Amino acid sequence: MPPTKQELSLLINPLVPESVQHNNRTLTSLHSLTSFLLGLTAGILSLQSTTGFLFYLLGTVLVSGLFHILLLYRSGGLGAGAYFAGPNGGEIEGMDEKGFVMGGGRGGGKGAVLRRGAWRDVWFGGGVLGEALSGFVLGWAGVGGVLR
Repeated sequence: MPPTKQELSLLINPLVPESVQHNNRTLTSLHSLTSFLLGLTAGILSLQSTTGFLFYLLGTVLVSGLFHILLLYRSGGLGAGAYFAGPNGGEIEGMDEKGFVMGGGRGGGKGAVLRRGAWRDVWFGGGVLGEALSGFVLGWAGVGGVLR
C-alpha cells in the first residue's frame, strides 16, 4: 500500500511530536494568561455585556497576530507550519499523490514547504474559545464584582 500524503509530508519535513506538544502547551499557556489578564482589565474598566466580549475578541486577535508575526520572523517566512502540524496532521501544501511538491512549496525558496492549515493552530488553538474564554469570564466577573 502506498504511503498517504500525510506520511509523505512527515518523511520530507518531519515534526517531532514532543516539540509540537511543547509548542501547543506554550500556546495554550499564552492564551490562558492573556485572556485572564484581559478579563481583569475588562473588570477594572467596568465593561459590560457586548463591550466586554468585544474587548476579549480584539485582545485575542491582537495577541494571536503578534504571536503569528513572531512565528513568521523566527521561521524565516515559513509561518506556523514550522512549529505546528495543523489540522491535517502535518500534510504539506502543494503535494501531489506521488509525493512531489509542486513548485518547491510556497515558502520562499530553498526547498521550503508549508504545512496546510497550521495557521489555525495559532489563531484558534490553545483554548481560545474554551478554557481561555472561561479564564476571561472568571477574571472579568471576579474583579467586576469586587469593584462594585
